[in-house]
Amino acid sequence: MVKEAIYIASTEENSGKSIIAIPLASIAKELNISVGYFKPISLSPSLVLGKGHVDEDVEVMKSTLKLEYDSSLLCPLSLKRDNFLEEFTEANIKLYANKIVESYRRVSENRDIMLIEGSRSLSVGSFLGCSVPKLAKDFNAKILLVVKFKGDSIVDEIMQAQDYCIRWGTKIFGVVLNRIPQDRIKRAEQIIKPFIEKHEIKVLGLIPENKSLSAPTVREICDFIGGRILAGKDGLDRTIEAVLIGAMTPESATKYFHRTVNELVITGGDRTDIILTALETGVSAIVLTGNLYPSVKVFPKADQLNVPLILVPYDTYTTLQHVQKIIGRIKPKDSRRISIATNLIKEHVDWKHILQIGM
Repeated sequence: MVKEAIYIASTEENSGKSIIAIPLASIAKELNISVGYFKPISLSPSLVLGKGHVDEDVEVMKSTLKLEYDSSLLCPLSLKRDNFLEEFTEANIKLYANKIVESYRRVSENRDIMLIEGSRSLSVGSFLGCSVPKLAKDFNAKILLVVKFKGDSIVDEIMQAQDYCIRWGTKIFGVVLNRIPQDRIKRAEQIIKPFIEKHEIKVLGLIPENKSLSAPTVREICDFIGGRILAGKDGLDRTIEAVLIGAMTPESATKYFHRTVNELVITGGDRTDIILTALETGVSAIVLTGNLYPSVKVFPKADQLNVPLILVPYDTYTTLQHVQKIIGRIKPKDSRRISIATNLIKEHVDWKHILQIGM
């Protein structure tokens, strides 16, 4: 029987569950603890047809822990990101819930610790009777909530999540506040943490924002959104630390683009003036929206500067939403980011308390 089961969950997507799960797995492995991994429900991680069945969180953990189980056993249910209900209209709902529980039983055999990773929110899977609180109760797992810092309002999110869990007869074991801006660390420590702990929820980590960890490469963004590279392909391994929208005059854009470094600019493919301005101010990459091709005169300059021009069919707002979904994700075999994440967790998270080491 598993000695310790930890369900790492969040209230929204891109909160940093993998940033917690992967280092915890690595640390447990270093201590010669038999640790397993399970992700009950996955949402299609890619916008590209044919890539949606590969869950990179599962692949990273398989590699980290040298797990020999098939990915379909470690993650028994994969849902399309938006439209998925047709597949369940005539289905026996109980069969899916039973499959998840049986898969967990198999992969957790002879493990000291199980790390269970939730989907984008506590409620995913509710239509199958498989929400995070329900499964946590079935697995006898304690819930570790990872929350992306957004100011004082995160207290409301945490309280609401606790109420939701209590309805299912379980509680949040602890909270980790993630991606805290440097200028908000003091407030998080002195005001927000004590306020949360007044409500009998222990704050087990305050992780400062680390741009090296959250910054994806241009290649990763392009692959995720299914973009077409028109020029500048030699710059695909550049990292992106900021995303800017180019929807102003070239004069305003020049000042706007100069304020940041390692930025990705999203603009309409017909905005040749903005594209040229972006190239001249040294941006890292440009995404052209609406399937609109720019003037051919920008291609040689992009190739010369190694600034990728990426064409996508979406509008600017939709493209921004898609790009934001990949920020902070750790890819399989991404040893650099795994190392950064592990050091952050060792320094800023009470991992001994989470793993019950020495208790």
